[in-house]
Order: sequence, then C-alpha cells, then structure tokens
Amino acid sequence: MSYSHLEKGASVEVTKLNTTLFYPATVLRPPSNTNNLVFVEYLNLFREYVNVSNVRPKLPQNLNHCFKVGDSVDVYTHSTKAWCPSTIIHILQSSKYTVSFHVLNNNHAKYAIVDHSCLRIHRQWVYGNWVPAFPLDQKEQPPEMVKRPENFRVRIKYSRRPIQESKFKKGGTVEVTNGDEGYKGAWFVATIVDLIGKNRFLIEYKDLTTDDGTQLLKVETDALYIRPCPLKVPNEGSFKQFQEVDAWYNDGWWEGVILKVLNSSECYVSFIHNDVLKFDISKLRPHQDWLDGKWVISSKNSGELAMKFGDVMSKAKNLGGNKLILKFHRSRELSKKPEDVTSRTKKTRSQYVLPFCKGAKVEVRSDEEGYEGAWYSAIVFDSLLNGKYLVEYLTLKTDDLTEQLKEEANASDIRPHPPEINHCHHFALHERIDAWYNEGWWVGQVSSILRGFKYRVYFWHTKEELEFEHCHLRPHQEWIDGRWVISSLD
Repeated sequence: MSYSHLEKGASVEVTKLNTTLFYPATVLRPPSNTNNLVFVEYLNLFREYVNVSNVRPKLPQNLNHCFKVGDSVDVYTHSTKAWCPSTIIHILQSSKYTVSFHVLNNNHAKYAIVDHSCLRIHRQWVYGNWVPAFPLDQKEQPPEMVKRPENFRVRIKYSRRPIQESKFKKGGTVEVTNGDEGYKGAWFVATIVDLIGKNRFLIEYKDLTTDDGTQLLKVETDALYIRPCPLKVPNEGSFKQFQEVDAWYNDGWWEGVILKVLNSSECYVSFIHNDVLKFDISKLRPHQDWLDGKWVISSKNSGELAMKFGDVMSKAKNLGGNKLILKFHRSRELSKKPEDVTSRTKKTRSQYVLPFCKGAKVEVRSDEEGYEGAWYSAIVFDSLLNGKYLVEYLTLKTDDLTEQLKEEANASDIRPHPPEINHCHHFALHERIDAWYNEGWWVGQVSSILRGFKYRVYFWHTKEELEFEHCHLRPHQEWIDGRWVISSLD
C-alpha cells in the first residue's frame, strides 16, 4: 500500500477511536516496512504513534466557498484543536453561520455561531480520493516552474526584527475562562505569573482561592483561554432591554442579556445556562467580544441572542413584577446536604428514584407492548406499598370516557415532569426528540427536515416514520443521576 502522503513533515489529519473529529498533525516518522504506525505531533505539541488507517492527508483549502443551509461541514473548534462534523442550520450576518454539531462531548455546545473562516465542506478520504470530489476549477494546481537566466542571483535580506514575543507578558492583568461544564461564558480576572511553554502560562486568579482559602489559586492554562481585560466603556444613559452585558457574580464576569429593566438601578439578566437573576446596574458592564486582536462592542440580532441565551422574548414576557425566577447556583451549604433520593445501579449506570409526594406532576412510562418509548403526563394520586404509586393520567381516560384513567405504576417507571425548553430554532437532522402522539410523548429521531418547520420522525420501538410540525416536538431529556440531561445527537 502506498504511503506517499505520510512522508516526514507532511501535514495530515488524525481520527481517534470512537470519535469523528479530525486533529491536524505533522508526520514526524513515516510507517516502516514492519509496522503500520505513524509518529505524529499535534498542534498542542503532544506526540504519539497512530495507525495509518486513522491518518489522512490534510484537506486542501476550498477558498471562497459559499455555504448554504443544510451543508455538511467541518467546524474548527479551538477548545479541541480539531475539526468537528456539523450541519449549517442558519445563515447570519457578517459572514457567520449557526451550526449543529454531529458529535458532542462535555466541552461542546449543541449549537454554535461560527465565522466563515472556521468552516469547510465535509469530505471523506476514500481509496486515495476526496469524496465529494473538488470541482475541477478549484483543485489545487502545482506551481508553475519559471526558468531563470543563468546569471540570475537571489539576494536574501534578513530582518533584524526580534522573534515575536508572547502577547501576554509576565505580571500583566488578563481575564481567563475554562471549558468546565457550568462555567461557559464566565471570565475571571487573573495575573500572568510565568510563561511555562509555547502558548501556555501559569496564572494567578485575583478573586479565586484554594480550597482551604489560605492563598490565591494558581493554575496552568493555554493562551486560547486567555484574553486581555476589556476596555472600559462608559454606558451612556442606561442599560436597555435585550442588551448583551457581563454581570459580576461569583467572583467573575458572566455573559448575559438584559430581559427587563426594573428601574434606574436594577434589572433582570438571563445567562447562557438559562438562569435569571436580578442585578444592580453597578454590577454590569456592556459585553465586548475579543475578535482579531480588537475589542468589539456586542450587537447581536434577536436570532443570535436566542441561539446563545434561549428564547429571550418569551423569558421577558414571563417575568412578572419583581419576582425572581430562578436561583443561579446552589450555595456550598446546600450542595453539602444529602439529596432526598435513593440510588440503585443498573448496567453500571447510576439511576435515582424520587420518593414522589401526593399531587406531584410526573411522567409515567408504559410497559405495554407497542407503547414502549412513550411517556404520559400524570399526577401522583397516592403512595402504595412495595415502591408503587397510584397515578392519575392527565390525557388518558377510562374505556367509557367518563373519568381520568388511574392505575398502579412502579417507581422505576416514574420520573419528574421535565422542565420546559423553548426551542425556537430548527431541530437538527438525526437529533433525538420527543414527539406528541396519541396523548403522550414518544421518543424518536429526526429523519428528515421538511419545509415550513416540519419534520419526519422515526420511532425505533414501533419502526414507524411519521410527519410532525415543530410545535409538536420537544428536545429529548434523560433523567440521569437525579438531574435532567439534554440528549446529544446520535
């Protein structure tokens, strides 16, 4: 087999087991005649041996490509330093697009707004060819050889400019974020303590301390998670509804959007995690984005705000008076209290069964043949022996249609009622959803996206495919370890 694209110094892309990400790398040592291993170095300088079957050439640039809704693309994510397969679902202004990721993990959002420069058409490397193939007029052409006169000489002029220094200097004040779940959109003030490697720094937070609280927290982090401190921007007049801001909370600046201005000194702010809090205006600053080495005042349209913070219009309408809607984070004291749950282990996956109280709104899973995968809304009518409950269904009636159906149900077949999610954008192809059908919510998968916010949905349990409108679908959520988890794409 030919390994011409795996010569020393060649630019390649590597896939890893159980992922479809493409990691840019450089070949340090090609495969030998006795094994099929290639020694490569990634962008983060990590080196390893990988099998030749997991290595392909670097995908050539397809310059000035015009993307359209529905295109299968790869998105370069700086957090993973890899290309992630995605689908374009919206075209925005200023050469930006909304994409839906095919493969997710804890460090990725389900959807993202990305710049044109971070996109490319998704292609596969099959038997030495790119599929789909490049248009003939866009294939990379070898450079023409120009014949020079025999007496031609080249004068090489060396620059006396010193090697470029790091953009962050020791002792400088910066803001730092991280990829941990629950801290998306949060920036913490820190000081650069030292440069410890190529684009890696030791930083000391100004407001975060170690667990024992005796000293300021120091950590190593990549330059990708560091930015200069934003310029001080005077907020002329007052903050306005649906203005994007940063709010000082929990020792850091958290990205949010103003839902409602209460008076000259207070307003409600919604965050990326859908939490809503009331803030004094002195704790807010206009949000700025660090783009191409410059600070840019945020001016997102309603569609972009909805993708980032959820349906802000509906949230604003639901605010009543001065009522605080949600609490942002549980305090340390509350987090230490044991939850009122009992645990059981099934197939190495921990699950929780709540001791439901009378009158609680729940969803009950059917165990009848032909109704697997369906959940029905109900009210807990009474608690019985042996871990069972008497439930009254909200949508199902007795055979004579005279009253609501009541029946016994095992605790393992009952879950709390899922939180409502305002899904204002299209569902993605292959996304797992719940569809309202035959008076219950049935778990299915989007098999086709139709016009007019309509979809075709495939149901595994019944092997049926049916058409639904957007309003009859909801994001699928799983009740895992005592909390709701939004399902990722399959």
